[in-house]
Amino acid sequence: AGATAGFVMLFNATSAPVDGAVTPVKCWQLPANTALVSSWQPVPLAFSTGITVVFSTTGPFTKTASATAFFSGEVV
Repeated sequence: AGATAGFVMLFNATSAPVDGAVTPVKCWQLPANTALVSSWQPVPLAFSTGITVVFSTTGPFTKTASATAFFSGEVV
């Protein structure tokens, strides 16, 4: 996260939901100026539609979009 604390949310969707009430598949709370490293081994999470990741300044069940986070990922 950047200078703003917030929540990283994963959704079973092809695009980010609109701001407001949401039901993420997984959510992590992040203090300001921290990083998140996560792995789902040995049991991965199930996503049947798609995977969408957002950073929200509110939550964990309310999305307020924020442009203060950077995402990077790998598939092995």
